Amino acid sequence: MRPVSTEWLSDERIAEARRVWSKAYGRVISPDEAVEILMNVRRLAEVLFRAEENNES
Repeated sequence: MRPVSTEWLSDERIAEARRVWSKAYGRVISPDEAVEILMNVRRLAEVLFRAEENNES
């Protein structure tokens, strides 16, 4: 069972990330690499969202 903070990282989402990013990297990425990529993309989205909110204020 995953921690609550990572519940959004379903097996399907990780598998899809592995397919997409393995193609982009030209090699098979591990499940751990896929999780790291997904976490980084989420952090980036959160930063961009906050920046947009600050611009609207």
